[in-house]
Amino acid sequence: MTDRPFFAGAKALVVGAARSGIAAAKLIVRHGGQVRVVDRRAPAELSATVRELEPLGVELVLGATDAAALEGRDLVIASPGVPLDLPLFREAERRGIPIAAELELGHAVAKAPIAAVTGTNGKSTTVELLGAMGRAAGRATEVLGNIGTALSERAEEVQAEGLLVVEVSSFQLESCARFRPRVGVLLNVTPDHLDRHGSLERYAAIKARLFERQEESDYRVQPLGDPLITALLRPMRSRPLWFGFADPTGDGVWLENDSLRWRFAGSHGTLLRRDEVALPGPHNTENATAAAAAALALGIPPAAIAKALREFRGLPHRLTLVATIDGVRYVNDSKATNVDAMRRALESYDAPIVLIVGGRDKDGDFAAVTPLILERVRHLVTLGEAAEKLERTWPQVPTTRAATLEAAVASARSHATPGGVVLLSPGCASYDMFRNFEDRGARFEAAVHTLERERAGAGR
Repeated sequence: MTDRPFFAGAKALVVGAARSGIAAAKLIVRHGGQVRVVDRRAPAELSATVRELEPLGVELVLGATDAAALEGRDLVIASPGVPLDLPLFREAERRGIPIAAELELGHAVAKAPIAAVTGTNGKSTTVELLGAMGRAAGRATEVLGNIGTALSERAEEVQAEGLLVVEVSSFQLESCARFRPRVGVLLNVTPDHLDRHGSLERYAAIKARLFERQEESDYRVQPLGDPLITALLRPMRSRPLWFGFADPTGDGVWLENDSLRWRFAGSHGTLLRRDEVALPGPHNTENATAAAAAALALGIPPAAIAKALREFRGLPHRLTLVATIDGVRYVNDSKATNVDAMRRALESYDAPIVLIVGGRDKDGDFAAVTPLILERVRHLVTLGEAAEKLERTWPQVPTTRAATLEAAVASARSHATPGGVVLLSPGCASYDMFRNFEDRGARFEAAVHTLERERAGAGR
């Protein structure tokens, strides 16, 4: 961090008045800047934001994102949910007005080291695991970024001996030019958000931006045996740490003979047995080894890493067991908003699956998981905008289409058998029918609990 952040005293335009935009506006004001916030939503939709920002002297331009909002501005801050192809951003570039990501504001004022995690799947679990490892070591740790609270909201509050763990999305990295984490983690790259990024190659290149400004003293944590990521990160200057299912021969954390092994800075050892890790599934083995490798790079002792792995129980809406009814497990994996996340969920269960799938398609290649669908799914329940596409992709599997999530749960119940799993793993975004994936998951859990109560009542 420099004594004076790059945005101090700026006449800034913040584009987007959601959580990140509000945090950015407040931070700039604290450092002597003048802020104008623009958002396409109408004032009536943002009344709480108006009450929060107007007393700070922030100017709000609501209902449009016209280039006229650039007048008198010398810095533009892009919120992650706002597409960078807006005419406003193109006009800013034409005028030579620099564009920065909200993430970069928090980085500029951070005192504590930053560990940043990106990837298509597993980010939230990995950052929470890494946060638990920091806390197990007795360090003041904040888990921030795409998972919830913006980095710029809390970065100044954590002292140098603490730790900032940040989940970073491709949307945030698109406009980053200054962000340099002490430790960067790239979990995986599979097709996602192609409706915004256009191609897998461009999406992957955006993910790799996390490491572009790292130096030789920094660390990058990457999967072993992934040729795309290996090629992407080979030119980076930071020191590699590996994670995965085989001994990398270099430093890192890996699974060997059913134990998690580690090697770092001339030392090596065993963290714990895999069956001691609270999180199930091979994808969580990857998350655990990635978080552990990052923790070693941050100076967290192996004993604290092992303690966190034993105790961490996972996050809501990520392979969460909601209830067992008549011998059938009902599992909420609403966070599976792309095809690869759905694949990982299917791989976690050997029992016959009734799969609730569908929502808003993000140009997902559902055919890529056809062998797994045919092997493990006994019945599909489709819903949302992608229902027809999914039915065309897997015509061999018995299918029911549901109009609502509640109807989907009822249909799934009728096709499930004792010992089986009803799995909500949509493989799609939630915005066609729900506010977000949390809302979708909560609705699923409510429907399951209603079913549970009905079954209990029938048994009396």
